[in-house]
Amino acid sequence: MAPLKMGLIGCGKIGQKHLQALVHQKHFALMATADTDLSRAEAAAVAFDANAFSGVEQMLDGVELDAVIVATPSGLHKPMALAALNHNCHVLIEKPMTLCYADAIDILSVAETKERVVSVTQFNRLLPAVSRMLQAVDQGRLGNLVNGGISVRWARPQSYYDEASWRGTRAIDGGVLFNQAIHALDVLLQAMGPVTEVFAHATTLTHQIEAEDTVAGSLRFASGALASLAATTSVPHTNLEERITLVGDEGVVVIGPTINRIQVWRLDGDDEDEVRRELAEMPARAGWQSHADALVDFSEAIRQHRQPKLSGESAVMSVAVVEALTKSALEHRPVLLSEVMGQ
Repeated sequence: MAPLKMGLIGCGKIGQKHLQALVHQKHFALMATADTDLSRAEAAAVAFDANAFSGVEQMLDGVELDAVIVATPSGLHKPMALAALNHNCHVLIEKPMTLCYADAIDILSVAETKERVVSVTQFNRLLPAVSRMLQAVDQGRLGNLVNGGISVRWARPQSYYDEASWRGTRAIDGGVLFNQAIHALDVLLQAMGPVTEVFAHATTLTHQIEAEDTVAGSLRFASGALASLAATTSVPHTNLEERITLVGDEGVVVIGPTINRIQVWRLDGDDEDEVRRELAEMPARAGWQSHADALVDFSEAIRQHRQPKLSGESAVMSVAVVEALTKSALEHRPVLLSEVMGQ
């Protein structure tokens, strides 16, 4: 079976991760790259003998493609994805899908019309510890989920934001929830279901940026369950934790202090130490592996004419929840998800 002909939009740091993943995949042939910095697009294209372009439309008009990876800054995802879809390309979008719910719905609407696959790299769901937890939830082993939470406390020095003018902006970066905490939030939502109401406080404490660097919030789910959220990029020196907690009336699971480890596994019939040991004995994952997992899921969905595990549809709720949390923090009031989703 011939590899899918792929184009890459955005050849910066995130684009490089996708390039590393493509090197290890036979599902794709990289045919073209595009970046506003043509030299960066050319450097990315060399190893694949691909064509390089300084504009998206030039790339889409100049090379016949089956699919496109959108790895631009977050606020540019919508126009890039729509351009690719309107050229009948399937689209893999780097997280977050967009910075507002309406934009995400616009992408999905065009994809449905064009009968194209849209996937979002919310790949934490596919990690061994997370997938094991989500499987336990699906099997009902935690009983009814009553409480949960995420805490993403990372280190991002001012130099990180100074590297690119879009970082730390509301319109293009989106802040700590969209840029850093979205992966953990996505997992929480996959486990606990749709959210009906949120409340948040947000502030900028240690960085010279427009968007918030610290958030504390709460979520009410349609099931009646409640969850807490804490996120910051103000930790000094190195990342502190990425933690996900699920409390059911029959069991408890806590992932942390990193997303690859299980801290608590209290489920009937399981030996907690053995579960931890099984995960600890798994081979170390390369830095590109999660992007490769997303690419494989994307490829198989296209070939099998099905929705990918990391579908755009499944990523929409996380966009809506972050938009609602941001609105709550700015307006100092609880926000119903229906306000954001227009329901």
